[in-house]
Amino acid sequence: MPIPDFVAADLDALGFELPPELLNQLERYLDLVLAANQTTNLTAIKHREQAWSRLIVDSLTPLPGMPDDDDREEGAPPLKLVDIGTGAGLPGIPLAIARPDVQVTLIDGTGKKIRFLESVVTELGLTNVTPLNARVEDVGQDPAHRATYDIAVSRAVGPLPVVLEYSLPLLKVGGTMLAMKGPKAEQELRDSGDAMALLGAGEVTVVDAYPESFDNELVIVMVTKEDATPAAYPRLSGTPKKEPL
Repeated sequence: MPIPDFVAADLDALGFELPPELLNQLERYLDLVLAANQTTNLTAIKHREQAWSRLIVDSLTPLPGMPDDDDREEGAPPLKLVDIGTGAGLPGIPLAIARPDVQVTLIDGTGKKIRFLESVVTELGLTNVTPLNARVEDVGQDPAHRATYDIAVSRAVGPLPVVLEYSLPLLKVGGTMLAMKGPKAEQELRDSGDAMALLGAGEVTVVDAYPESFDNELVIVMVTKEDATPAAYPRLSGTPKKEPL
């Protein structure tokens, strides 16, 4: 099926443009998600046009918060991004397609979702994507991953204090958390003071993901990691959700 006309217009309104080959790759990814969704619960969205808007365009809204590769020092290693609780690969795979220069790790604790993502990586030839079947709390204590990422993204994984405990241990000092949140973001921020102080958070910025004309309340909560996260965090698997900071 053709890519809906509104996709290019929406991306243009967001301030970026993707070449046809990347849009076609996003279309192939969406085909795979909707086909697999017939047998595996990946998303509640079943209509194709809505899926383009809610799954693909939404997932690309963190792009403006990601450093531009052209602004980095020559010879610097590739940016590393981790997608926490990725599910069907959202927002990580659309971001990986739009930014092939970024190395993307997709974390999810559900094996069948990771197996689906492994098939997507193979089908689309995504050499910059690594799916990882693990609990994020365990990954955050793994020296191979702890404090190694430049960017941590998340979409609908829990309240902000929980997202902070998942994300900040994985980030380098100076790295950025980009959390996709809805209209409760301001209240969640007010509830996050203890987590911010304990986990090494620095500057906090909340930006509207869409221009006002879209009538969409999605925001991106951007948190810079200012200090190293104490070794006690993240706590044992399940604890951050049961006992938020």
